[in-house]
Amino acid sequence: MNLAEKAGLLCAAMLLSAATNAAAPEAPRSMGGGNCAKSVYNCADTPNPLPKADIVWLEEMTWMDVRDAMARGSRTIIIPTGGVEPNGPWLSLGKHNVVLRSTCEAVARKLGNALCAPIIGFVPEGDIEKKTGHMDTVGTISVRQQTYEAIITDVAQSMQAHGFEHIVFISDNGGSNQDGQRRVAQQLNEQWSSARAYYIPEYYASWESADNLLLKKGLTKPGVRDGIHDDPASTLLMMQTDPATVRWEQRVKAGKTTIDGVSIADRQQALAWGRELLEQRASETAAAIAKALAARP
Repeated sequence: MNLAEKAGLLCAAMLLSAATNAAAPEAPRSMGGGNCAKSVYNCADTPNPLPKADIVWLEEMTWMDVRDAMARGSRTIIIPTGGVEPNGPWLSLGKHNVVLRSTCEAVARKLGNALCAPIIGFVPEGDIEKKTGHMDTVGTISVRQQTYEAIITDVAQSMQAHGFEHIVFISDNGGSNQDGQRRVAQQLNEQWSSARAYYIPEYYASWESADNLLLKKGLTKPGVRDGIHDDPASTLLMMQTDPATVRWEQRVKAGKTTIDGVSIADRQQALAWGRELLEQRASETAAAIAKALAARP
């Protein structure tokens, strides 16, 4: 066999190899924390062995649940931030986090195609060394503004990397938490092209709507305040998640069931009022998110 013939055979072999590789299907990518070659449940395209989960909280879902939800169109993820701070003698320090357990889920379900990222419970609450703001009270946990913004940035970028197209920020707490979300959303939008971040101030503003609802119902009276970092709206919304977070049973036994003139002694009645407040806040927030998404450039 001469040199030309050898070259021809080599070229033919290379072409055959290329054609074979092009026709062969790609091996499923490993996913789920393991190697696809070792278990079919580590393969990206393996069907979920369990029925569809009726869950909106990312941390409570399996990776297959999230994958399937996104495939069905759930490309919106809500990133909620709360806080750990003093809230009077009755309410747990995690008031904002407790409230978000109910409100974020309600908002996501109203939108129909959204999920909730884990609640970020550590936010700026005051200077740690100088003990300003809520840092004057034991139990408070504060983080620096740059730490807070770095955390929500990393969470948002993680969600964007996985294919979420709408990354929504809501904060149950005010002040620099709101400013940080606004700033981070703007910075991310300057970087992204296939996804967009949204700061939704209407969520925090819905606290005022909840207060106004109680005024309209005649449950609260103008100027009637106990003078503590607590209010009926907070208490009633926390009870939607867990009455124990407002020490309901202990307060009933101690005869301390009123806040700003509103009694929560009747548990079922208090829960019913709380559901109205939850509906109010969730409806306003879902509408604001839908409007923001519709206006996306």
